[in-house]
Amino acid sequence: MVNYQYAYAAWTFLFFIVWTAFYLWRKDVRKEMLFISILFGFGGPASELIYIQDWWQPLTLTGTAVGFEDFFIAFFIAGVSSAIYEVVSEKRIRIKRAALKNKNNENKLFLFFAFFLILLFFGSFYIFKINSFYSSVLAFGLAAIIMYFKRRDLIIDSLLSGFFTLVVGISIYFILSLIYPDFIQQFWYLKDSWFAKLIFGIPIAEYIWYFLAGAYIGPLYEFWKEGTLIDKKN
Repeated sequence: MVNYQYAYAAWTFLFFIVWTAFYLWRKDVRKEMLFISILFGFGGPASELIYIQDWWQPLTLTGTAVGFEDFFIAFFIAGVSSAIYEVVSEKRIRIKRAALKNKNNENKLFLFFAFFLILLFFGSFYIFKINSFYSSVLAFGLAAIIMYFKRRDLIIDSLLSGFFTLVVGISIYFILSLIYPDFIQQFWYLKDSWFAKLIFGIPIAEYIWYFLAGAYIGPLYEFWKEGTLIDKKN
């Protein structure tokens, strides 16, 4: 009989493998990956307090509603998303000299942007009582659109980061299902909502979440540092 208490940790480990591969392969993205991973890692347990109410309830190794897996899964997904476009497209960040002299302004903008995302996500759920799926879509989607208005050059980075993150995320689900064939049925609240319907055994909400998370996180470091992506060889 399969013990599903290890499924969440196994899922985290699979993302750890991808994160480690990126980190070892591309030394130039390590700083970006670590910063974004730590930032979103601490947001993982806080977000999980919302997700377990109406999205899913995974078993943790500690048997608690929120476990250490919540920090590490957010840590690894965010790190992978932040670097995936650069890794796949063989690009690197170039930070303009003017941006290096403008750190105070860029820090204020980044703090505003981070606070805006948090306010949208937690505010829409707790204040307006919006389902956590729609709260996620609103937070990631609107934040990404605002980013586009300020930095149109990051749109391709964003969209492809979302697509590549989606491919990695869903591929890991397929791999995990070989070991834990019913982990979706065990963990997810599969209600009569359109986004809970299964495509290839995975809820529609998961496809949308991965794409939007990647689309927002992918160009976030470049947006913050006012950097541009150029060919790695240049």
